[in-house]
Amino acid sequence: MTPCPMVGNDVVDLRDPRTVGKHSDPRFVARILGEGERAVLARAEDPAATLWAFWAAKEAAYKVASKLRGTPPVFVHAAFCVTWTEVGTARWEGHVAYEQLEIPVVAVRSETMIHAVAVSEGEIGSALPATGLLDAPAETWGARLAELLPRFTEREADAVHSLPSAAVRLRARAALADVLAAAEADVEIVCDPGVTGRRPPRVLLRGRPAPADVSLSHHGKWIAWAVLPQKPLGR
Repeated sequence: MTPCPMVGNDVVDLRDPRTVGKHSDPRFVARILGEGERAVLARAEDPAATLWAFWAAKEAAYKVASKLRGTPPVFVHAAFCVTWTEVGTARWEGHVAYEQLEIPVVAVRSETMIHAVAVSEGEIGSALPATGLLDAPAETWGARLAELLPRFTEREADAVHSLPSAAVRLRARAALADVLAAAEADVEIVCDPGVTGRRPPRVLLRGRPAPADVSLSHHGKWIAWAVLPQKPLGR
């Protein structure tokens, strides 16, 4: 059976305290980047943005690789080798090599975040990415989450663990309804049982597998998603 194309995405909030100054941390850089990638970082006009473009590309490619393998592999960032064919301060395009896979990827900087999208096969432009900013104060997130939970089915809610997790699913579900030309009530984003963060989302349409893939990401105050209409490759 010919496989269907898969999508991965990742967002990095550049204002999150955990991201600040990491490009100047040799141990962190050595853990994340290979030798060639470190050379690119050393020449970069904006090393902070470049580091997180590498990071987001690897995370997005990891999500694609996890779906293709069926079981997420142990994630070693340096094992995912990024080669940029286009390098800038606001856009990077290339591919990520992992084992026998070569995964097309693009990363863009917009406002205060980096967003990367990867696909298993075909043109990167076939993916439909989007981002959003959570403007609610962090201290209200618990109450907001409680308000959103009734909008999910029971099997969808099993994978919802925070306000960003809920918010990105609702936005992605609306996007999927548009792609599938379906009522949003007929679309579900579900995850198989397992450990949080290692359960790739699946799309259901009226309870059955839908001809679309989705990837979800959130970091800090940013949420991001990418939708990919599917058909068997080569058709």
